[in-house]
Amino acid sequence: MFDAIFLDRDGTISHDPYGYINDVKDYHFFDFTFDALEKLSTLTNRFFIVTNQSGLATGKIKIENLENIHSFIISEFAKRKLPLKKIYYADNYDEGFHSLRKPGIGMFEKAKDEFGINLENSLMIGDSIVDIEAGERCKMKTIFLLTGMGNDYLDEVNKKCKPSFICDNLMQASEKLL
Repeated sequence: MFDAIFLDRDGTISHDPYGYINDVKDYHFFDFTFDALEKLSTLTNRFFIVTNQSGLATGKIKIENLENIHSFIISEFAKRKLPLKKIYYADNYDEGFHSLRKPGIGMFEKAKDEFGINLENSLMIGDSIVDIEAGERCKMKTIFLLTGMGNDYLDEVNKKCKPSFICDNLMQASEKLL
C-alpha cells in the first residue's frame, strides 16, 4: 500500500519524558509500539525513522549516546523482523525547505535518493506540527498523533495542516489504516 512509512521517534514510537533523551536507559517504547508496527508492516516493507535531535548542537545530547539509542532501536526492530531501513536525524537548528531539520524535507530526500522511495506514495506519522508539515511538503499522506507533544500542537495542526488522520496513538493509527 505504501512505498515507505516514515516515523517520528520521540512521542511517536517512544516516550519523551525529558525533552532530550541522552541515555539508552531513559529510552522506552510505548507498550503498543511493536504491535502497531507489526500491523503497519502489512502495508509496507520499509520503515524509516526521521528525528530532529537538536540537543546534539546544544550539548544536551552526546553523539555516542544518540548512537547507542539508535543501535538499541535498530536491534529491537530486528528482533521482531520489522523492516526498519534507516534512522535519519537532524542535529542542528538549520531551517529551510530542503534542510534536514523537519519541517525541512532533507531527511526524506536522502531516503528517496538512497532507497529509491516514491515519497508521494509514502506515509509520515508523527506527534508534532513539523512532522505533518514535512510530510505535506513531500505530498505524503500524514497521520498526526496525540501522544508525545500532539495535544500541544493540535490547534495549530488543525489551523495550518490537513493530516489524513488524527489519532490518539500509533496503535489507533495502525488500526485505522487497516
